[in-house]
Amino acid sequence: MKRHLKALALSPGTKRLVDRVEAAIPLLRKWHRFEYEEHFLRVAQWERMFSGVYPSFAAAAAAIPAGRNNSYDNPESATFLGYKGSIRASDYPVLFWLSQLLPDHPKVFDFGGYLGISYYSFEKLLRYPPQLQWLIYDVPAVVRAGEKLAQENDRMRRLSFTTDVGRAQKCPLFLAFGSLQFPELTLAETLRSLAQRPAHILLNKLPLTEQKTFYTLHNMGPALAPYRIANREEFLQSMFDLNYELVDSWENPDFGCYIPFYPDNSVKAFSGMYLRQKPLKLD
Repeated sequence: MKRHLKALALSPGTKRLVDRVEAAIPLLRKWHRFEYEEHFLRVAQWERMFSGVYPSFAAAAAAIPAGRNNSYDNPESATFLGYKGSIRASDYPVLFWLSQLLPDHPKVFDFGGYLGISYYSFEKLLRYPPQLQWLIYDVPAVVRAGEKLAQENDRMRRLSFTTDVGRAQKCPLFLAFGSLQFPELTLAETLRSLAQRPAHILLNKLPLTEQKTFYTLHNMGPALAPYRIANREEFLQSMFDLNYELVDSWENPDFGCYIPFYPDNSVKAFSGMYLRQKPLKLD
């Protein structure tokens, strides 16, 4: 019963009703906002909570109270999600494209792949090629925890970890599933730093908006962190400028970003896409 009541309270219909009532009673909205922000700062459990709208990464980071963890680079944030996740409907486009790409491109760079969630979760549904090399890039605390887990769970020794994003240039297949919104650098800025760019890019759980790019704060449980909501057209154009073409795209209704008191900035469904580098034209 408690779970059903919580789901009802967090449903889009309930949120719309609350917005209408509070729009008519400004004092009620002021009280609600104060209570929410207090809860947001002190909550200990991971509830996918968001707060505020900021024009830049730096402005969002400055709003984090002193002494609070502000990234995944700490022991608590590095392990609280575990290393396996459930397969959702929005994962199946990823599984399809991986089944097509992995046989010919077995060297994978998993950007922000945490402890190996995608690697461990997908292996029960995909037939990994024998020569697979799955390299996860993440912050030092996650890398240390991931390497320890891999020694215990990766019997085939296909999984490895790095804090050097430059190693992506050795991998033709680049993955990012729910990680691109956290770093200060955009994906295009990261790719520009590589001498050789991945031929294939597979993205999922990416928050995009029709509005101007902005930032919010995400409560991850053990930490608060800046969280980028990128303008869709701007994001795609940045990839087109790097000679990528959009092969496929889909919505992730399983994931969204509801920012209380900023209904116009909330994202109902995240995005996924497959981008492929176009062949260079010879003169």
